[in-house]
Amino acid sequence: MDPDLNLLEYLVGKGAHYIEESVEGTTYLPRTVIGVATHLLDMDGSVDLLTAKQKVTYEKFLKPLLFDVPCQGISGAGSCRGNGLVEAEVLKKCYFHSEFRCLACRAALAEKTG
Repeated sequence: MDPDLNLLEYLVGKGAHYIEESVEGTTYLPRTVIGVATHLLDMDGSVDLLTAKQKVTYEKFLKPLLFDVPCQGISGAGSCRGNGLVEAEVLKKCYFHSEFRCLACRAALAEKTG
């Protein structure tokens, strides 16, 4: 599955702190991961065009930011009303607002507050 290029572009630019957080405590440098992400953008998101080393970096740091991002639920871990993951169509908005909730949890919160 190819990554969402708009989301990847956001993570390389204004959302770079998410990449920086993902490499904390490892021997990887944020600029290395950002470099792989930039290269991936240049290759129109085709993971198949990455080198073996770039694929390792992608799998370890970028893929978890782009796919299968856990939902924080409506009141913390374990309170998700959906399947526990944030859907792709709202993921960029989640990063932008630093609020990682799936569509079901967003709807439940809107109903609760509205």
